[in-house]
Amino acid sequence: MTTMRPECRTDTSGRPTFSHDAAYFRIMQAVAKRRSLIHGRLHYGAHSCAIGCAFDDGVQSLPSSVIDEIAAYNDSFPKLTAHERWKKVMAWLRFEVERIRKGKRK
Repeated sequence: MTTMRPECRTDTSGRPTFSHDAAYFRIMQAVAKRRSLIHGRLHYGAHSCAIGCAFDDGVQSLPSSVIDEIAAYNDSFPKLTAHERWKKVMAWLRFEVERIRKGKRK
């Protein structure tokens, strides 16, 4: 189970999940459709964090390490507006996806 978003429970149904790299790309696609991100929780009314955007966009399952890493970055800007946070997270996701594409992942 993820520590950053305890609302996300471990999937015991045996459903497959995205690989680490594919999850980053899929989350980036979902976040790109928005223009704001909340922090500290998955959803708040009609608003979502980066991980919540992916679930809203139809993603069924994500690796917990990806949830924790992206949620930590999403939450690292508590004083920014929702739109400023979206810009920061989108820039970081683009950077990470580009690193993955070039084979420079950690």
